Amino acid sequence: MRREPLLVAAAAAAGGLLLLLAEPGVGLVALAGVGAALLLSPGPRRVVSGVLLVVGGATVGAVLAGAGDRLLLPGAVLLAAAAAVAVLRSGRWPPPRRGERDRGTREPTDRDTWAALDRGEDPTA
Repeated sequence: MRREPLLVAAAAAAGGLLLLLAEPGVGLVALAGVGAALLLSPGPRRVVSGVLLVVGGATVGAVLAGAGDRLLLPGAVLLAAAAAVAVLRSGRWPPPRRGERDRGTREPTDRDTWAALDRGEDPTA
């Protein structure tokens, strides 16, 4: 379960890179969507994954209808498949970590810095 988000993101990124080689605009949209999906919480991640599914599916449809270059097909299929898995399963994936700091600690203020200096401590250490 822990590796599934990374495997899906890697597959989508590989599809995005293949699309980037054949059609830079579509590839950039795909890669930006993959990056955004990695950083979002589960609800917005599903929305972005749905957009990637539409982009990949529309590209596959265009190629099969003869309107697109055949070089787009592998990347579009890979992107659409990974996005479909993300839409269906990303609600069960853990949310991204927002930092290693404990939730109970707070950011030091200017007042804390000056108080440390008054005590003879180096607040930068």
